[in-house]
Amino acid sequence: MSFDHRDHGTTEEAWLDAGVGKLPTLSLPQLTSDSTVLVIVAHPDDETLGAAGLIRAALRRGAEVRLLVCTQGEGSHPESPTHTPAALARLRRQELSDAVEVLGEGLSGRLSSTMLRLPDAGLPAVPEEVLAAVAEAVAAAQTDEGELLLVTHFHRDGHGDHEAVASAVLRVAAEQALPVYEFPLWYWHWADPQGLGVNDAWRGFARFPVSLDDQRARRAALQAYRSQVTPLSDNPGDEAVVTGAIVEHCDRPFETYLVTGSENPGSQRARWIFDRVHTSADDPWRYLDSDYEARKRALTLAQLPWPRYRRVVEVGCSIGVLTAELALRADDVTGLDASGVAVERARHRLRGLSGVRVEQAIVPDEWPAHLNGPDAVDLAVVSEVGYFLSAAELDRLVARLGSALTLSGQILLCHWRHPVSGWPLDGDAVHARLRSDPRFRVINEYRDDDVVIDVFARAVGAEQALVVVPARDEQALLPGCLDALTLALDRFEALHAQGSARAVVTVDGSADRTLQIARDRAEADARFHVVSLDPGAAGGVGRARARGIDTAATWFDADARLWVVCTDADSRVAPEWLASHVVLAEGADAVLGTVALDLDSEEQSWSSDGRTSTERRSFREDPEMWRNIITSTVPTSA
Repeated sequence: MSFDHRDHGTTEEAWLDAGVGKLPTLSLPQLTSDSTVLVIVAHPDDETLGAAGLIRAALRRGAEVRLLVCTQGEGSHPESPTHTPAALARLRRQELSDAVEVLGEGLSGRLSSTMLRLPDAGLPAVPEEVLAAVAEAVAAAQTDEGELLLVTHFHRDGHGDHEAVASAVLRVAAEQALPVYEFPLWYWHWADPQGLGVNDAWRGFARFPVSLDDQRARRAALQAYRSQVTPLSDNPGDEAVVTGAIVEHCDRPFETYLVTGSENPGSQRARWIFDRVHTSADDPWRYLDSDYEARKRALTLAQLPWPRYRRVVEVGCSIGVLTAELALRADDVTGLDASGVAVERARHRLRGLSGVRVEQAIVPDEWPAHLNGPDAVDLAVVSEVGYFLSAAELDRLVARLGSALTLSGQILLCHWRHPVSGWPLDGDAVHARLRSDPRFRVINEYRDDDVVIDVFARAVGAEQALVVVPARDEQALLPGCLDALTLALDRFEALHAQGSARAVVTVDGSADRTLQIARDRAEADARFHVVSLDPGAAGGVGRARARGIDTAATWFDADARLWVVCTDADSRVAPEWLASHVVLAEGADAVLGTVALDLDSEEQSWSSDGRTSTERRSFREDPEMWRNIITSTVPTSA
């Protein structure tokens, strides 16, 4: 992440417009005088900017609050001509003491602070030291009587020191099943509230209201950090650090937290747990010798509607056993897993397979950049993963998949149906959540006592389709047109039902073999039909299209939604063309494409829903053909 406090950053207005002020309200657990809140941050002032309201709320209830600051903050002004790092460290130690006094003033609880001397701006380089310090502080804060609550930075805050501390806290919390409250700081400065990936992680945060008295205390505590909120001097390099939008984000009447715990353990906890699981055994889930796992893989592959895919992503690939079988059905497969141990084993197992990569990623927030954007994948497999996510994280993962899928792409969910201990969802609940999503529909399903498998495709505006192909003197190009259309009909029926798509070729008085070519195709494939028009009648291509539609009017169920689409005999549609149309047709009456011409090219193209078809006849060679395509909005007029 590349940003600086001097950057303008994302405005507070943008966050409020996006809805950050309408996040769900967070209630603290029942803290008492036996409870301890351990706040672990990277720098002095982080606790005030991110958690002052929570600290004071805990103190008001009589809880003990311990503050662990990992560095002395000596790196805040690296270009200062007036203050050495040692001088800054002394200054910031005193500022921390003053801020702590302000935060605890007038409250019944106990507030104390400890400042370590780990390197400011260098915590990512000493992860073991950070982890040891966190583990020691957690051990010292634990008692048999009261609850221990951990508070730290958001693990994707964008600042190396912040993330190093959060990583250590989350690891210790996962090992000991402790609740963690993560607060963002720099995230508000650089993230795009309308973006995907970690940019929309904020939608999983909760809002903790801060009273007016606590807001005033927060401002007073922040003013105690004079070196941060005012310039050290008038010299360049001594400018204030905490200013402008940064202060606005932290001066809200609420704080925001991502909460993980026994009720919502979430993806970050899964990372450490699965590292331990994979370290304990080479094949912890018995993928290689379990009858259940072998049967489940066979059932999973059998549910896939297409024989082959262009690009597949497998979320939760573990050691890569299913990944290897998916590679036999795809040109490109990306396996993702939260566990670094599992990723290394999968890479070893899959070495030598072309088109396969394995990456460590904690979904949904660590979504790989190369899988972003529409048309990134045409199959996403999520097997035995959904119950390790919170409900909000599962929703965000589905949003990622929806953004990455082609229009005709699919999501396959496969989950164990027995109780899952220690996680918020079970297999049936995961599937029910996606089944209730109006953006998707189930096209294949399987259930038994052990496993549930569902294949989802996008919601559509029609379940049946008719393609009309006017043709006249096209014996050279019609075979290619019909070959391409055959693939498009196959793809459509794979996502709907056999017999749900048909094509009519209306031949308008051809002098060549166009009519015979069409009849041969109809004899070989019952989905194709031929209508021969009187060559002397007027009306041209419009008459041919209308006659084809009239002929097919009675072929389909009267109460079914029917999508009628036309293409010309001299065009070649993409395999996903028809299946994509009915997705675009959801809520629409027609789908119009665009035609792109390069006057000097031997190969012309037109585009429909992001797909491109080509024809090897240049505009200069046959301008009339291309004028007809343009005026007819071929191949996607409806």
